[in-house]
Formats: sequence, structure tokens, C-alpha cells
Amino acid sequence: MTVTGTISSNQEDYPTTKLLHNMEKKDPMSDQLKKYKDLDSLLGFGYFQHFQIWVFQTIIAILGAINFFQIVFIVSDPPHWYCSAEQDVRLEEDADKCGGEGDVCPVGNIVYNTSHHNYLYSLPVQHDWLCSRSLWGPTVITSTAIGMLFNSLTFGQLCDSLGRVKIIHLTNLVFILFRVIAFHLTEYYPLFLVLIAAGTCFFPVGVRAGYTLVAEYCNNDGRKYAFISGWVWWVFGMMITPFIAQYLNDWYLFGLATSLCNIAVVFLYPLVPESPRLLMNKKKFKEAADVISKIRKYNSEENIENLQELLEEISKGEEDCKTLGALSLFKEKSLLRLLVCMAVLYSTNDYFYYAGQLNSANLAGSMFVNHALLALTELPSVFIGQFLIDRFGRRWIHVLCMILATVCFAINIIIVNMESADHAVLALSVVAKAVSNVGWFVMWVQSIEVFPTSVRNSGINLSVVISIVVSMTTPFVISLDKIDKRYPYIVFVFIGILGIIFSSLVPETKDTKLPETVEELDIIFRKMRFFELRPWRRAQEDEKKTIEMQSS
Repeated sequence: MTVTGTISSNQEDYPTTKLLHNMEKKDPMSDQLKKYKDLDSLLGFGYFQHFQIWVFQTIIAILGAINFFQIVFIVSDPPHWYCSAEQDVRLEEDADKCGGEGDVCPVGNIVYNTSHHNYLYSLPVQHDWLCSRSLWGPTVITSTAIGMLFNSLTFGQLCDSLGRVKIIHLTNLVFILFRVIAFHLTEYYPLFLVLIAAGTCFFPVGVRAGYTLVAEYCNNDGRKYAFISGWVWWVFGMMITPFIAQYLNDWYLFGLATSLCNIAVVFLYPLVPESPRLLMNKKKFKEAADVISKIRKYNSEENIENLQELLEEISKGEEDCKTLGALSLFKEKSLLRLLVCMAVLYSTNDYFYYAGQLNSANLAGSMFVNHALLALTELPSVFIGQFLIDRFGRRWIHVLCMILATVCFAINIIIVNMESADHAVLALSVVAKAVSNVGWFVMWVQSIEVFPTSVRNSGINLSVVISIVVSMTTPFVISLDKIDKRYPYIVFVFIGILGIIFSSLVPETKDTKLPETVEELDIIFRKMRFFELRPWRRAQEDEKKTIEMQSS
């Protein structure tokens, strides 16, 4: 449903009304306004967008996945170790390996089984993070979660105020610098934790800004390729990370390699301009015109000499629109409603993601291969999700995913305590995870398509921050299994019901242009009919009526 370019019977779409009013005036601009009514029609989808999708976003996605899982392998616990006492006696029992005060091998030397297929020369191996210091590795991973929270709040809203490109490169440089410094100060554990937390910013903030930027370059046809590409190459990055760690088999070399590889993003700086939608939203018409002119030149499309004037004319319908900032997410009713919905949905989908592995035992074999195989299971969700949302829209497919996952967990409540039901419980949990992967993809598409340009990244980042905080309770919920195996599933069903409710409250965005202002979001909400299955068909009919009015 195109917001600008459609006139409802009560004339509520006032930006389009003003635009058509200007078109009715027989001025030289009217023909261009008929041809280029919004940014989608000006940007198109050509060589420039293909480069950004298949080169820039591919690099961002692969590096983001590698950066995200980097610390997991750096602090990997040794799979097998023992104490070698005098006369070559091996002490295997924990009571013998750890002294009364937590000392490691008080009566012998530490020996690591370097021939084990899961052995990796990690930080816990180098610094003997064992016994009383066995939680030092997991604490490093916790510090990355804290860093994600802090940096999402710090850099997330700057992405809308300073610009996408600046934040991408700023977070990338901070990541490289802080990680390289941290890897040389591992002996100073508290400082090491601070540096690791501070450097956890390229993912999620920089990567998410890159995804948003590429989507904003494209029209409606191009965005589907951007969504698919971002997901596929992210999975590819997840799959190759364990093999890089296995090949180097040294946490220091692995850490440097997976940090310095981000220098590749720096060389792309001249080839990645700022989002013309964001520039337009900030009334920087000259800069927006320059970017769009370059895009059209790369796409071999005709040059528009008075492009700046055309952009100013297109934006006249937005002159009375409110100026938005990060605080607008809490002040504007429609934005707050959307933020609450997306925060609940991000939290629900993340919970379901972890819940899908609730009863999965540690897999036998190589942890490197297993990690890659688990990543590979997420690949089909993007193709299934894109196929479904292209035909049936975003809203009801997301609701369906929530229902199916919740039903799986509800069945588990009934059968989990039955004898010989382990395989059925595991199968239902895996199905719930697979369905939630599709739901996660749909949610990601919705979050980009429904937040207005000036607060798009702020809204997404804040939703993720809330999700991270909520997801920190997941281990405690899973631990309820020790009291009663049904309790975790009861919690998941309750969360799933919330997900069903709130996914139904997010408006359909299929075939809509990206909203630029809160007023356009208000119109989307006002035109939303709760039980309507395919609202884009009604929008197409409105579009036909608009064209007939113009021709008459």
C-alpha cells in the first residue's frame, strides 16, 4: 500500500493531496512530479543497488557474523585436561585437580589433551582459567552482551542523527582498535573485560546500520534482494568462523585475523554514500540530490537537471510534519505503540530461538563442524520466509509463526514428563526453532519497513536492547527444568501468547514505500483493518482511482 500517491475518500493522506494540488498547477514541474512521486521511483533498482547488496552488504554481513562469534572461540574451554603428578600419575578427579582453595593441580602440573578433536589454544588454556577461575571465560562472553547494550544505546540513536555511513565506520574502527588493544592486555583481566565490552559495537550497531542503509538505497523490488542477501551471507559468516579458528588453532592469531579483516570496510568508504532518504528527511536537499544523481548515473538512467528542486517539491507535503528524534519514540503515540510491539516481538523470537535448543544434548564429534551445521540450519528460513511474505504479506505470516511455535511448546507441556517422549519433545523443540527462524526473518523485514526514516535505527536498536535484557533471563527459565520439566515450556507458551497478540498489532507493510515521517506512520495505522488479510489489494485499487482522477 503506497502511502504517498493514494487518496482516500476523506483526504487523510495530506502529503499526497498537496502533491496532487501542485500537479494540477500547469507549471514545468508537474510532469516530473507525475513521473517521480516519491524516492522509490527516483532511486529505482539497478547496478548501484546490486553493488551495495552483493558487495558492500555481503562484506558487512560476513564480517559481522565473524565478529559476533569471535569471542566464543577465543574463550573456549579446554575439552580435556588433567594433572600430572610425580611418577607420571594422572589425576582425573576434580577433587584431585582443584585444591581446597580452588588452586589448579596443587600436587602436579597441568596437562592439556592437545590431540582432542575439540582442542583449541584458547585464553583459558594460555592463562589456565580452571577451577576457581573456570567462569572467567563465560564472564568475557557476558561482557560482550553488556557491550552490546551500552553501544546500542550510545551509537544506535546517533545512527539517525549523525548518519548511517559515519556510524558504520566509527563502530568499525572502534571495534578494530579496542579488540587489538584488548588482545595484548589479557593479563589484566578487569581491563580486558572493559575493552572487550567497549569494542562490541560493529555488531550489532554497525552491521544493523549497514543493512538499513542498503535497504534505503533500494525501491520495493530491490529490498527483497537486500533482505535475502543479508541473511544468507550472515549464515555463511557463521559457518566459516569455526573453521578459521580450527585452522589457526591459536586464540591470538584468530583474534587478530578476525579483527583486522574489518579493515576491508574502510576501503569501501568512498563507494558508500549516505542514505538519500535520511538526507531528504533532514532537509539536506542538495546532498540528497547529489547522491541520487550518482545513483542514477551508475544505473544508466536519465539525468534530472533540476533534481534538487524536484526533491524540495516532493517534500512540500512534509513541511508540517514533526521533527523526530530518539525521544520521539516515547512521545509520539504511534511510535510508542510500534516500539512496544517490536520490542515484545524481538524478545519473543529470541526466546524461541534459545528454547529450540532446550533439550538438545551436546552433540558428539567436532564442535567446529557442529557449529557450522547448526548455522546451516538457519539458511532455509530466509527463502521460506521471503516466499511466504511475497505472497501472503508480513503480518499474518508472522502471526502464524508465533502460533505454530507456541503450539509446539504447549504440546511439550503435556508430553514432557511421559516416558519415552524425549525424541518427540526434542523434535517439537526443533520445529519451534525452525518456525521461529522464519518469524525472526519476517520481524526483521517488518522493523525496517515500518519505522520512519528519521528514527528507523533508533527504534530497531532500542527494540534489540530490550530484547537483550529480557533474554538474559533465559538461562534461569531453562533451569526451571530441574524443578519440573513443564515449567520452562509454560513460560515459553506465555511468551508465545504475547508474541501472537503483538505480531497481530503491527500493520502490514507489503508493497508499501518506506515511511519517512511519523505522519505517514499514523496513516498506516489508521488504514489498518485488523481482520483484513490482503490490504495491499485495497491499496492497489486506491492507486487505480488516483490515476483515473489524474487523467480526468
